[in-house]
Amino acid sequence: MTNGVKRAVFALVLALTVGPGAAWAQVDEDDGSAVVVDLPEMDRGCPVKPEFLPMTPMGQVGIDRLGWLVHQAIIPPSKDKFFQAGARSRSGVKPVPMDQSKKLGALDTTKAPIWVFGKEKSKACKGTPIAYWAVRMGTDEDRQTYLMAELAMECEVLPPGRLAGTPIALRQKDEPTGCVLRRPNRSHTGKEMDGIPPDYAEHIPPQDCSAPKCARLWEYFGVTGEEGEGAFDLTVSYLQRNGSNPCNWATDDLSMLFVRGRESTALTPLKPGGQLFGGLWDFSGPRFILSREMGVLYAYDYQKLKAAPKAVRYGSPTEEDLIHAKRTLSPCKK
Repeated sequence: MTNGVKRAVFALVLALTVGPGAAWAQVDEDDGSAVVVDLPEMDRGCPVKPEFLPMTPMGQVGIDRLGWLVHQAIIPPSKDKFFQAGARSRSGVKPVPMDQSKKLGALDTTKAPIWVFGKEKSKACKGTPIAYWAVRMGTDEDRQTYLMAELAMECEVLPPGRLAGTPIALRQKDEPTGCVLRRPNRSHTGKEMDGIPPDYAEHIPPQDCSAPKCARLWEYFGVTGEEGEGAFDLTVSYLQRNGSNPCNWATDDLSMLFVRGRESTALTPLKPGGQLFGGLWDFSGPRFILSREMGVLYAYDYQKLKAAPKAVRYGSPTEEDLIHAKRTLSPCKK
């Protein structure tokens, strides 16, 4: 091969490898021609600034079938034609015509599709809106109408049930290859006489609780990577025994959310906390810790833990939500 051909081939290789498409040129030994060969595309990993879209069970909003709805927008009162007069004081759900959805805040998915993370460690799949719903929820003090979308998904997700099975969606142009959802994968429940592990105990305010009149129960669960890094959700309950019926016992409950770095035993509290339900991981390790509480999704950037989490409001707590909002380890069963 002449020097001129070599220079031409080098220029072609350089042009192909520095561009966004991964390709390179291989020289044919017989005639010296350049053959373009595609290289496998590298994983993009989790997005740097994701647009998270929380998901809500259909049954929770009054649709009598299994499935999920993805948050789109809060419908302002001036545009809410679905719940008028007395209907505004009650919870309910009504279908929204497709041609009206965009005016109410439906997200444009033509250039930035919705990607859904469902099962443990599975890659994200595309979700396409096939129907929209106006969902009215909340209490007299805080009741709003939300626009939610029903999706046709290209992968399986877990049916509504436990919080740890809740899928999460995000919207962006490119598929988040190499980014996976991890679910809580470890837990421990302390018996009445068990001491709280020291790395948790140092963050708990002192409390006078002496047996037999007082019992202290605790448990934690967490989502972790291969090197022990991740997030942990702790609940501690102090039970003041008064008689044989646990439902008559006064309780003092504490819940906290923590994060732990790689090769570290120290725990750092995350505020405002929320109930842990998973995290997004990629080739660099944990990227986002996910929790939710009272209709708000919190996404903590693992690389910027001192910054406030991204918060997305996707629902207004109902009276029942407020009653069951308190997390406790009390044995009372009502």
